[in-house]
Amino acid sequence: LFFHVYVNRSISYFLRMRESNKQLYQLAMHDQLTGVLNARAYYQSCDQMIAVAKRTGAPYALLYVHLDHFKSVNDTYGHASGDLVLKSAANCIGQRLRSSDLLGRVGGEEFSVFLPGTDLSAAAQVAEKIRQAIEALDIELAPGQYLKISASIGVARNQHSDQSLKEIQQQADVAMYQAKKAGRNRVSCFAEATPA
Repeated sequence: LFFHVYVNRSISYFLRMRESNKQLYQLAMHDQLTGVLNARAYYQSCDQMIAVAKRTGAPYALLYVHLDHFKSVNDTYGHASGDLVLKSAANCIGQRLRSSDLLGRVGGEEFSVFLPGTDLSAAAQVAEKIRQAIEALDIELAPGQYLKISASIGVARNQHSDQSLKEIQQQADVAMYQAKKAGRNRVSCFAEATPA
């Protein structure tokens, strides 16, 4: 009898520990508000995928998504509404991605998407679908009160095998600022944003 009680308690303890570890892993890897990868986990995962792409010679691209006028959402409607906007945007982006793609929240209102096996043209198409979907969102802040948002998206791709994630992220960031300068709510590719 003692042996059975001991075994049952041990199994119960093991299952609780496994569930706790799973929850800790989830907290450590994901942004608590949006549920997508946090910046640290996102960049670590990207580095792993880039290492694979370097071995195989596969293309990859990166999207830098910045929600337009987000500060005014917080200032006008409050931080709870801002949080709702971020959750809605993250969900909207995630629904337009493949299971092999990575999505991370890398700043306050900034998201990054890693697209393995994707060239610049295909990445721009994904970015445009995301932009249109964000623009089409009707975010209900309160009963009968809806908010429209938009995003500016920069697109960059690996141009040579030795290019680091930091370099590609900076190129996508440059392209995103080009989209902002051109009037916001648009997609800009790094190759188009800078002269050859």
